[in-house]
Amino acid sequence: MIEQTQAGRRQAVTRALVELGLPALAFTLGVGLATGSWPASFATGLGISMAIFALYWLDHRFIHPHLGKVTPDWMRLGLEITCSLLDHVVGAVVSLLVCSHLFGFEVAPSAAWLAITAMVIAFPIVHGTEMALRFLRQVQEKERQEERLRALATEAELRALKAQINPHFLFNTLNTIAELIHADSERAEATIERLAEMLRYVLTGSERGLVPLGEELAFLDDYLEIERVRFADRLRVTRGVAPQALDLLVPSLVLQPLVENALGHGLGVDGSIDLGIAIHTDGDQAVIAISDQGPGLPAHYKIGEGPGRGLYNVDQRLRKTYGEAYGLEISANQPHGTIVTFSIPARAKG
Repeated sequence: MIEQTQAGRRQAVTRALVELGLPALAFTLGVGLATGSWPASFATGLGISMAIFALYWLDHRFIHPHLGKVTPDWMRLGLEITCSLLDHVVGAVVSLLVCSHLFGFEVAPSAAWLAITAMVIAFPIVHGTEMALRFLRQVQEKERQEERLRALATEAELRALKAQINPHFLFNTLNTIAELIHADSERAEATIERLAEMLRYVLTGSERGLVPLGEELAFLDDYLEIERVRFADRLRVTRGVAPQALDLLVPSLVLQPLVENALGHGLGVDGSIDLGIAIHTDGDQAVIAISDQGPGLPAHYKIGEGPGRGLYNVDQRLRKTYGEAYGLEISANQPHGTIVTFSIPARAKG
């Protein structure tokens, strides 16, 4: 705050010198050299500064508030420079004529026109440059503020999407534990310990945002072990992971909702689930595919349709993290079932 105040003061002093000091000095020297009367020239320069200041104040009081609504920006800048130029020219000419009568020196028309022409030429170079630089600083600051707001909005949206995933996952896991307590207490205890590890990962992952793919797969192993309690031998998992992809950074909890969706919609006719997890690198990106051998999704299914929001949330998180080109893709598996695929930049390493 102190630095901003000091910077504002420096800008005000610089602007006062440019707006008032330079014209006053120029006309003081001009009048002094032309008349040889330096007291009169000093008074004339002071009068010019006061006139320019008065016109400049009126300009900013009544005209500039309306210029702030003008678009585009370059037109507003041009109008501001024009108004300020008129302030200087009118103030200088009026003060020069008044002072010439008060102090008894003559101003030849040619000299007046020469002074006006000189100001018209010099003003855009000196004052216009200062205003353009100030305008550029304002635009850059506005862009920085907008970028900060976009970053904050994106972070808030990612947290909101993740918050929609975690309760669903926790609800299903607690239901599994409730069933185990009566059927197999020892296994229920082991599952609770595994759940505690998973919740610890959820908390740390929420703080970090992006985690190595290897950690995400380890979390997924714990999740699948809990699901094996429900499916037993009916759950068959085929996994193929490229070792060089394990260090890639992905949003935490991005795989579990996809696997949960496959478990919920990929049941075969005999009640079994054939789950596939395939990760390979392809040029400058890694491709991750979660597949099942279930009945498949409707032919014209779109992400976000239906009551479930798991796929939609993951799709939005991927797009907001890596860009619009990195959302989910859904295709048919062979001979039946569904494949959910997404890519991440291979450069995103931990």
